[in-house]
Amino acid sequence: MLVREQLEVLLQLQTSDVKVRELEGAVTQLPAKLDPLRRDLAKLTTMLDAEKAKLAETEAWRKTQQDLIDRERESLKAAQHKFQQSKNSKEYGAASREVDNKRKSITDRDAELKKVSEAFVTSTAQLESREKDVSGVRSELESNEAGQKDQLDGLKAQLAAAIAERDAARAKVDKQWLKTYDTLTSKKGYAVAPVIKGVCQGCHMALPPQLNNILARMESIETCPRCARLVYRKELLEGAQPVTANPTPDAPKPES
Repeated sequence: MLVREQLEVLLQLQTSDVKVRELEGAVTQLPAKLDPLRRDLAKLTTMLDAEKAKLAETEAWRKTQQDLIDRERESLKAAQHKFQQSKNSKEYGAASREVDNKRKSITDRDAELKKVSEAFVTSTAQLESREKDVSGVRSELESNEAGQKDQLDGLKAQLAAAIAERDAARAKVDKQWLKTYDTLTSKKGYAVAPVIKGVCQGCHMALPPQLNNILARMESIETCPRCARLVYRKELLEGAQPVTANPTPDAPKPES
């Protein structure tokens, strides 16, 4: 393959690689955009579960207290009957104290139960409000995920096409340059850089005049003495390769 043709397919490969990386990033980042909403839902759900558990414990306590009160009322009836059946002052006094104690115990438990019941009603209302919040966030997340699915499917289809295009370009590159290309890409982000007015656009170093002249003859593929990227005279390939396919001075800042 002629040097010009080899450079052209290398640039095609580089363009395809950039497109694949961009699409892979988009496919990964798109679902992540809903992560804040997922975290909000998880937080609200955890709070809701904790409140439900606390409310269930309160309800169990209320039932237990009510059972105790009911039993003490039965005991009070028995104490009152004993009081009525008292035969002497001693029995009368003991029965009277028992009745008073039972009444006080019932009154205290009733008061405590009333407070807890009022708090239970308030907590139940708050729980219903929390459930609405959770339901709202869940609906919003499901709606966004549904809307995102079509977009994600589209990106995946583009990615598959870009990968096929990249693989086709790789098949055209000579093996010796493909290995060099892969090594440079993994280390420096991109492997092929244009030379404009004698300056490598990969590291912005002025090339030796002799090397610049060699590039002008386009008889061999050369590398930049500083960044080791494969270089070419941009003006010699402009007609064959779109400018946007080449790394430019706006590309990621190269290493020293």
